[in-house]
Amino acid sequence: MKRSFDLKLSEIRVGIIVGISFFLGVLAILTYGKVNELFSRQVPLTILFKNVRGLTTGSPVRISGITSGFVKSVHFVQFQNGRYVQVIIRITKKRLSELSSETTATIRTQGLMGIKYLDLIPGDLSKGPLNIGLPITGQNTRTLETVLGSGNDLVKSLNHVSRSLDILLLQAQEGKGTVGRLLTNPDLYDNLNETTKTLRSLVRSMDSGKGPLPQMIHSTEMTEKLDMTLTRLNELLSALNDPHGTLGLIAHDPKTALDLSSSLDHLTIILGQIAKGKGALGDILYNPRMAERMNDTIDKVNGLLDDMKKDPKKYFTVNVHIF
Repeated sequence: MKRSFDLKLSEIRVGIIVGISFFLGVLAILTYGKVNELFSRQVPLTILFKNVRGLTTGSPVRISGITSGFVKSVHFVQFQNGRYVQVIIRITKKRLSELSSETTATIRTQGLMGIKYLDLIPGDLSKGPLNIGLPITGQNTRTLETVLGSGNDLVKSLNHVSRSLDILLLQAQEGKGTVGRLLTNPDLYDNLNETTKTLRSLVRSMDSGKGPLPQMIHSTEMTEKLDMTLTRLNELLSALNDPHGTLGLIAHDPKTALDLSSSLDHLTIILGQIAKGKGALGDILYNPRMAERMNDTIDKVNGLLDDMKKDPKKYFTVNVHIF
């Protein structure tokens, strides 16, 4: 009877030890990420997100990867006419000096188990310290769903490109289009081959120095003439840049340019009047009666010249007087 009582007492002890171990394990899980902070002084901070992507109370908070606190609460709020998810965290007070006014927050995933944690990005400390009375802006994170969605769009685009290539290849095999004709029409291939041979022959002739073009390329005299031409062109450009020369005066002097423009305007007016048949030149060019008179006059002059050739004595008389 005593032995049975001792056995039950030992079983009770084992049960108590197992229960305490289970309780400590549950406590460790619930306080994941904040065990080291239980006995340190902490300050609360508020962060606003559009979507927390499964972040829960008790998740760890890190500053540039260093565990510095935990998530205290997660709930919906109305802020500036918008609906947000408010995340209140508690971080170690000694870590507060590491945060600037440009601090932002993002939600990340750790390991294969997909444990969510909140990462604070300090920003530029020279911009001033963080104001704990203002909420921190939470950045949107790319989830697996968005990545897969982008991948699906990419796959659809690749499928569309693949179908287009299949159509082009089919048309090429049937001899349709430019590529198809190049692949299936022997005449085009022969012409291309002949053109290649001609180009090859031309290159060889240029290398050998035969013909006018190779002589221009290999001739020293032609090179000197080209160099002289370029020199004169540079002199002409220099004259244009010189404000004291005639060309430079036209190019740089506003009065000369204005006079030239005025002269061109007058010339345009005169040519316009001539084109309309006004004035003596316009009358000569466009008046049919004037043209007939001129033709008649020319005919008479030609007749007079012919008559003078036939009988010059009729028009030229030489009198000799002797004193």
